[in-house]
Amino acid sequence: MDRIFAQLRFLLRLLQVRPKILICCTYELLPIACFLKPLLNYKIVYDVQENYTLNLDLNPELSKVKKRKAAGLIQSAESMEGVDLYLLAEKCYAEEMPEKKPFLVLENKFQGELKLKTPFHLKGKRVIRFCITGTITPAFGVGDAVVWFNKILENFPEFELVIAGHCPLLSFRETLEIAAKENPGISLQLDQNPIDHEELISVMTSSDFVLLPYQNHPAIRNKMPTKLFECAALGIPVLVSPNPIWRNFWQISVADIRLTF
Repeated sequence: MDRIFAQLRFLLRLLQVRPKILICCTYELLPIACFLKPLLNYKIVYDVQENYTLNLDLNPELSKVKKRKAAGLIQSAESMEGVDLYLLAEKCYAEEMPEKKPFLVLENKFQGELKLKTPFHLKGKRVIRFCITGTITPAFGVGDAVVWFNKILENFPEFELVIAGHCPLLSFRETLEIAAKENPGISLQLDQNPIDHEELISVMTSSDFVLLPYQNHPAIRNKMPTKLFECAALGIPVLVSPNPIWRNFWQISVADIRLTF
């Protein structure tokens, strides 16, 4: 209900502020924004943070009927006339959504102080900590990472895995809680609401490796995960799923990586 009332609050705020430029960061506000544009005479910038239609396939709990209805609502909102400029959070969105023109690509890069790190080695280190942060869902490979980590423990039982972030799927959260109970090496910091970004950065900087076990899904494989930029800026080693785009970002081939414990 609050999402419905948000439409009314948005409408009243527009009439109150009467902006010159309006930046919409969600498709849900586009219909009212475009409806009032002729009256208030502002420019509309649509900040396209996700390919929302394609992302529907990442939610295993949505039925085909619900996905079809949600896709229809999203497409109807995004097809409203009146948008003057599209800000695309990913380069691939220009190909995935060619109708969104004119556009400017603004990738989700790191904002903050760069931390220079000297080369390091793991020889003699008894406990190595891995972490997964951000949105915690099956499509982002978290379940696969747990299986991988359990195999690691067969030879290195002291190693640790921290999973921290926004876990919107209750059923998947319960699965992870069971895994953590069965394995003391896994610790969880999960919430059904988004977690403060600084908390996630703290988890990353206190770990030896950040894991990006993303699945090879059409809604994921052409995107640049923000954590790639963050790890590069903070000097944190990262282990990623095979992906030529991400590998080119690091300018290093998988064959060049050697881990010795």
